[in-house]
Amino acid sequence: MSLTTLTRIAGIGSALVALAAPAAAALYDANPANFGTLQGSPSNCDDCYSGPVAFGGGQTITFFGTTYSDLYIGSNGYVTFGSGQTEYSPVPLDQQNLAPMIAAAFTDLDSRNDASSEVYVNNGTPGQIVATWVSMGHFSQNYGVRSTFQIVVRSSQFAVPSGEGQIGFCYGTVTDGATATAGFGDGLAAVNTGEVAFHNGALSALNNSNCRWYNLGSGGVPITPTGEVRDIPTLSSMGTILLALLLAGAMAVTRRRQD
Repeated sequence: MSLTTLTRIAGIGSALVALAAPAAAALYDANPANFGTLQGSPSNCDDCYSGPVAFGGGQTITFFGTTYSDLYIGSNGYVTFGSGQTEYSPVPLDQQNLAPMIAAAFTDLDSRNDASSEVYVNNGTPGQIVATWVSMGHFSQNYGVRSTFQIVVRSSQFAVPSGEGQIGFCYGTVTDGATATAGFGDGLAAVNTGEVAFHNGALSALNNSNCRWYNLGSGGVPITPTGEVRDIPTLSSMGTILLALLLAGAMAVTRRRQD
């Protein structure tokens, strides 16, 4: 095989390797400029909440049979409807009886006396609320571990973009190994249809997890998720396949010429 041919193959191969690199997991919106309004209380407290935060534009959400125009942001990794909550002991989301809840990281988070631990809310788009917990520590003022994540909640009237959902859970860097739960709960101790408890274990297991999206069906009951963003066939995986085929073809050409 000539040097020119090898050079061309190497160049194509390098390009395909770039295509084959997996996309990095990210928050729904990782730009701090878009995090929205700093929540004073949850950003410097242990077990507190802020709100209510309105969907705006006259929009509402129906969640497990009840319609709400706003929600509350809890410092311990969840949002609730109807009332703010301060509970810190995680329980599976299909069993908690505090309030209708959406939790990305229900655990005993801490933000006291730490400039890096902050909670933000962006409701600048009517019908959409994005809550962001940034670099949260763990009780009691353990800032050797950090958790950054987002919850996206959209009204029943919101035009959901293709490939997303009405409710999303997105994770950035999470190093806290404490037990946490995540999912949906209707605020009743009994396990009822539509409740989702997709995580009950070390919070750090969710580190850099791709966004999980869910939609609400009749009566605001969560239905089978549109799914977490999965490594389905994409340009990246196609690049890997094409690279393998290219190299196999090059080897076949070489063998024929040697014969």
